[in-house]
Amino acid sequence: MQPHTNDAPLDGNAAGGLLSELFAFDVTTASVICEGCETQGEVAQARVYGGTMGALLRCAHCDTVMIRLVHTPHGFWLDMRGARSFFVKPPAE
Repeated sequence: MQPHTNDAPLDGNAAGGLLSELFAFDVTTASVICEGCETQGEVAQARVYGGTMGALLRCAHCDTVMIRLVHTPHGFWLDMRGARSFFVKPPAE
């Protein structure tokens, strides 16, 4: 997977289906802090670059790669080195 292509990025919601296979909650509503610029926002605000095997989620403010997710026939690879923190609110009762 190439980090940048000529295709326009999508927003973080584009990775929602792929992320839902790995997490039991809607990850697009999670709050993430970018390691590069310390901006806080929802995963849904990230720019997504990817293909059939996975996705790169880049900060919408500074373009730092926050999350790398790859889905192989053997499982998932998740790298969140570009995210300083990841916060999820519990579901409303």
